[in-house]
Amino acid sequence: MNSITSTYFVRSILCWGMLFWLGNRLIHSAHGETLTVAPDGSFSFVLIPDTQAYRGSGTKSQPDSQAPVTNEIFASHTQWIAENMDRQRIAFVSHVGDIVDKDIDEQWSVARACMDQLHGRVPYGISVGNHDMTSQGDSTLFQKYFPANRFESCEWYAGCFRGSSLGPHISGNNANSYQLLSVAGLDIVFLHLECNAPEIPRKH
Repeated sequence: MNSITSTYFVRSILCWGMLFWLGNRLIHSAHGETLTVAPDGSFSFVLIPDTQAYRGSGTKSQPDSQAPVTNEIFASHTQWIAENMDRQRIAFVSHVGDIVDKDIDEQWSVARACMDQLHGRVPYGISVGNHDMTSQGDSTLFQKYFPANRFESCEWYAGCFRGSSLGPHISGNNANSYQLLSVAGLDIVFLHLECNAPEIPRKH
């Protein structure tokens, strides 16, 4: 193992160790214990999974309700992050997909409002899950609410896959993105890739 490989290996172990440490702390918090202040020199990554608990008109949870669409769980996630960024030394937030339950404007509008609590305050990335696109892989609504130009002024945003011969609605405009972060002497690359990425026909 050469020195470069060894350095990356050590950094990977350190990052996974920090994530394991944070995970244990969050489990304790979920059982009613208050998280202590993160120690000096540490940092935290927060993962947001499957925020599909939407309520209101036309949703799986309440299909007959005419109430406005809401998502209290998603809003609570981002509110907690916003309130604890300094206390927990949160360096990055990753939504790991299935942002919405149904790929409709009403739910995407709520998702955008939830993530707006973090926008401009902490680096973050979003993966596109199977609920976040059509069965044909069309992620037009994700691209409408979380397009590349939303992030292009952020210094940590490194870019995205712009699309393919299948058209920009398939895999394009931030549906596959990456972010760069330097924290505690570590240079870290985050990849946020869509679920079930289609096979792109090769040009001959």
